[in-house]
This record gives sequence, structure tokens and C-alpha cells, in this order.
Amino acid sequence: MTMTMMQPLLIFCVIFFCEIAAQRSWIVWMRQRHVSQVQKAYGTHIDEEVKANVPSMGGVVFLLIGSGLLISQMIQGHRSGVVFWSYPILAAMVGLADDMLKFKNKSSEGLRSMQKFILQAATTLLWFLLLGLDGTIPSLWGGWSIGHWIWPVALFFAVGIQNSVNVTDGLDGLAAGASAITFAALYLLSPDSGYYGTAAGAAISLGFLWHNCHPAQVFMGDVGAHFLAGLMASCAFMGTGVLVLVPVGMGFGLEMLSVVIQLIAIHGWGKRVFRMSPIHHHFQLLGWPEDRIVVRFWMIHALCPLFCAAFAYCLLHFLLV
Repeated sequence: MTMTMMQPLLIFCVIFFCEIAAQRSWIVWMRQRHVSQVQKAYGTHIDEEVKANVPSMGGVVFLLIGSGLLISQMIQGHRSGVVFWSYPILAAMVGLADDMLKFKNKSSEGLRSMQKFILQAATTLLWFLLLGLDGTIPSLWGGWSIGHWIWPVALFFAVGIQNSVNVTDGLDGLAAGASAITFAALYLLSPDSGYYGTAAGAAISLGFLWHNCHPAQVFMGDVGAHFLAGLMASCAFMGTGVLVLVPVGMGFGLEMLSVVIQLIAIHGWGKRVFRMSPIHHHFQLLGWPEDRIVVRFWMIHALCPLFCAAFAYCLLHFLLV
């Protein structure tokens, strides 16, 4: 095994065990202060009493690990590395503001949708400025450039992936496991982003899953979901290209699409397409056990990149024939 292959493996192992240990300390600290997640009044009400006692904001540990990696890049003078880790941290700060507002108001509602969107867009535009100063202009895919038109496309995908990961985080282990799968796919499809980024993302996700698998001992909160989404965006935008988020993030996109469809149906026709959105709650209300839903959704997240790759291969073969 070459040194190049050893580095991401070493990074993965170190961050994985650090995440497990730090998350355990966070759980103990939050329990001592009786801080737990406020359940949504319009939720499924399934296992509500149990989940109401589970500590949240486990994503603060992600933020601490990401900040440590950012500082290490500063010390080493790696300008691109500093830019790389800036976005997951900026994105996590939006999620942290949302979480803190929920706890302050003792409510399941934090930032309003428009407030969150404005903050997401503002932090993304700030990161785009850092990318430009670093001399990095994201490609659409594999070096295919569309010039400055890439920025509105990138903004759409960056904000979209944040909200998609956030709505997916609704069942024990669902978002964490799906994120680990996504980082594994990014590792294969976007090597230009630096293996350490995808290795770190997979390690953080799996380390958190150690405590977040059913029955969960901690929830990641908006801060964690935004951090993971920001890291996915960094890997894509500074790697193969913006559109790599389509195959690797399609599972998250389906969750977000179910929310959009439900809102359009309710406000447009006064009817529901699903019993509840995002769609994983629909299956919950159908009586599916939580762990069955989670595992099957993990399978969907893993299969989406494979289906996209097969479709792209068939399309390319058809065009060349």
C-alpha cells in the first residue's frame, strides 16, 4: 500500500475515533444539563417521549473537528485547504444559529424559512468570494467550464444540499448513514477534492452513527446537517465539479422533492400526496419500523450513484454509436 493510499486511511481512523470519544463526552455534558431536543408539534408522535429526552446538537462536535482541521491548514500554509474547510464551518454556523434559537425559545421552530435561506445564500456567496480569491472557479463536471454562469448554478446546489440533508435528518441514523455513503461515493467520483476531505467526512459520519443508530443517544441537529452538507459541497466544487452532487446527493434530493411536492399539493389543491413529508415519515405512518426505513433508505442512497453511472454509460454509448 502506497503512502498516498495510507494518508486517507490514517485520517479516517484518527477522526473516526476522535468523533466517537468527543461525541460521548458531548452526550454526557448535555445530559447533565438536561438539554434535549424539542419535538415538533406536527410530527409523527411516534416514540415522542423517548426522543424528547435525547440530547441534540451533536453536530457541535463536527464543528470543533472541522475547526481543528481548518487551523491545521492555516498553520501549514495550505491556502486551498483553508478555503476547503471554510464552507462546512460557515454552513454549520447557520445551523447552529437555528438550533440555539430553538433552545432559547424552547420550541421546535428556529429560524424562519426565508431567514434561513438568506443566511445560507449569504454564507455561500462569502465562500464563493474566498474561492475566487484562491483562483478557484468550480467546473460543471470534469473540467467542463461554463464561465461565470457556474456561480448561480453552484449557489442553487450549495443551498439545496444543505436543506436536503437537513430534512433527511428525521430518523435515527438516517442522515448520518446516508452521509457516510455519500462521502464514499465522492471519494470515488471526486478524487481531485483531496482524499482527506472525503475521508474526514466519512469518518465524522460513521463516528456519529456509533451513537446515533437506533435507538439514538444523540441527534446532530441543524448544525450537524449543515456541516456535512457544506463538506459535501466543498468536495464537489473543489473537485470533479458541481454536478457530481447530482448522483451522490440524489437520495437527499428525493427527500427534499417530497417536501416540495407536498407543499405544492397542499397549497395548490388542498390535498396531501404523502401522509407526511419528508417521505421517510410517510413510511413511518404506514407502520414500517424505523430501522427498516433507515436501512432501505441507505440502500437507495447507495444505489443512486450506481444508477446514474449506468445511465450515463448507456447514454454515452448511444451517442457514440
